[in-house]
Amino acid sequence: MTDSKTLAINTIRAEHRALGAVINNMKAMLVEIREARMKMDFPLFWSMVYYIDAFPNRLHHPKEDDWLFSRLQQRTNTADMLIAELQRQHHGEPVALGNIRRDLGNLEAGLPAGLETLIQTVGLYAEATWKHLRTEEHDMLPLAEAHLTAADWDDIANAFAKNADPLTGLNDTETLSLLFHDIVRKTPAPLGLGKQ
Repeated sequence: MTDSKTLAINTIRAEHRALGAVINNMKAMLVEIREARMKMDFPLFWSMVYYIDAFPNRLHHPKEDDWLFSRLQQRTNTADMLIAELQRQHHGEPVALGNIRRDLGNLEAGLPAGLETLIQTVGLYAEATWKHLRTEEHDMLPLAEAHLTAADWDDIANAFAKNADPLTGLNDTETLSLLFHDIVRKTPAPLGLGKQ
């Protein structure tokens, strides 16, 4: 049986990988579109934007802020500056995604330079996200492993497991997992499983 610390850390890393996969697909699709090897599928791209919006803002960041970061601050002040920076980045996420929405809408409306602008905006978002995820995994998680108690890890693992949506009967994790698999299924090969 997996202990709570391993379960919580594995969940955090798995969520990072899923988010990273969608962002990678966005970037790769835009390159394929620019090189005229793929046509833009706006509904698919909008679903990717929705996924990266819903995933960090509704599911991932609140659990980190309310449980992982909070518990670590209760145990040590060693991580205070790091936590403050990661939370600042969490709060900046809606602005970055708003820029992607704006540029995707401009492209869909046919505005000049829409594709190049969107490529640049998605690239900046991806770069910031990679840096953020690396910091959490390489700096934050080792501090958490060093300072949190078994009871802390139990609470953190439980928090990451509880994301129930009372309207659908599915939890947020299941709903977003279904959306993730739908994105992979619809993304044209070789980036996904869809038709070229």
